[in-house]
Amino acid sequence: MYIFLGIDVDNQFAEIKNKAYLIDKNIGFKNSCFTLPLHISIKASFKIDSSNFNNIIEEVINYYSSIQSFKIDICRLEMYENIIWIRMCRNKELDKVHDDLNNLLLEKYNVRLHEYDLDYKYHTTLFMDNNTNSIKEAYDLINKMELPQSIMANQFIIGVSETGELGSYTISHKIKRKQ
Repeated sequence: MYIFLGIDVDNQFAEIKNKAYLIDKNIGFKNSCFTLPLHISIKASFKIDSSNFNNIIEEVINYYSSIQSFKIDICRLEMYENIIWIRMCRNKELDKVHDDLNNLLLEKYNVRLHEYDLDYKYHTTLFMDNNTNSIKEAYDLINKMELPQSIMANQFIIGVSETGELGSYTISHKIKRKQ
């Protein structure tokens, strides 16, 4: 079983999501990133033993429930290797959530840090594909899109997958925080 942890920003990025979705369909990417709500990834997805699944989910829900809403500034749209994402600016709240979740998972469930967690880049993925020409084409079509200056972290999500493959995740829980 695989888990990902994130901040749901689907409604806050509605305009860019609509444009990106049309680009995705026109280019015909093999794996669409639109099988889930747009979200800020706050930790690399990780594999767990299914016997720990319910305990981990409960711990993460309890942790998410303790967080107050906070603001996140948008840095820029980036093309990073075979991915196009909206990059978030680091802030103490994002770093705390990331670090707290990593520590909780390591200490209680022996979930080791992924190499990406060592210098995590908070982001919302719009496109991912191994075809660099398709990625460049999508970037050229979306890179002039105006992004909001900031968004609010007020709804957290937990996604799960049996295989961990792109497109196989579903949202198992949403935890809404007051603004």
